[in-house]
Amino acid sequence: MKTNKSLLFKGISDTELKQLYNCLRAHQSEFVAGEEIYSFGGLRSVLGVVLQGRVAVKKIDRNGNVTILDHIQKNGVLSNAFAFSQTDGNYISASAVENTKIVFFDYNNVFKRCQKACEFHSIFVENLFDIVIEKSKTLSQRVEILSNKTIREKILSYLNIALKNSINNVVTLPMSLTSFAEFLCVDRSAMMREMKKLSQSGIIKTDKRVITVLKREYI
Repeated sequence: MKTNKSLLFKGISDTELKQLYNCLRAHQSEFVAGEEIYSFGGLRSVLGVVLQGRVAVKKIDRNGNVTILDHIQKNGVLSNAFAFSQTDGNYISASAVENTKIVFFDYNNVFKRCQKACEFHSIFVENLFDIVIEKSKTLSQRVEILSNKTIREKILSYLNIALKNSINNVVTLPMSLTSFAEFLCVDRSAMMREMKKLSQSGIIKTDKRVITVLKREYI
């Protein structure tokens, strides 16, 4: 299982990683596109790293409305430690966007004191906390995006945040356009109309999931 690129294993060598797999009883699972991986909110905790494919974390309310909470790419971490919780009438789950492989770890062993007091186990836990903190920042950015009143403002707010992590003016959506509309909590047709207007105004140029910002001053 090659997962070294994940931030969860930063500072851990390949040899140490093999020992860590044994310590945390790692096991690999495969899921087909559309298959549910996990339902959040239960008593059981989960921690895994995406080896291949993509995962979408969704909230479905009592009326059947779907909201994308998160998209987890290859080497990303899947865990209910990221403050995803069910409330009355809501159902939250993680599903495979495409054929996906995930390595899972025994959550109970993650925070249990290792009998060998392995240094790399402590590094693993520190990395996990760093990822939780970073995830909290991401969720705060999501709140910032959704706090905008119009669809246009939500799109531009998303692009503004995405460009901060881009070396150019190109943003590749980590999700389909349908999922992007769900992520923004807007109607897909209305979103596509607004993106067309932004394109006609020369502010952006779109090519499926790739958005090029032509006028940065408008973002």
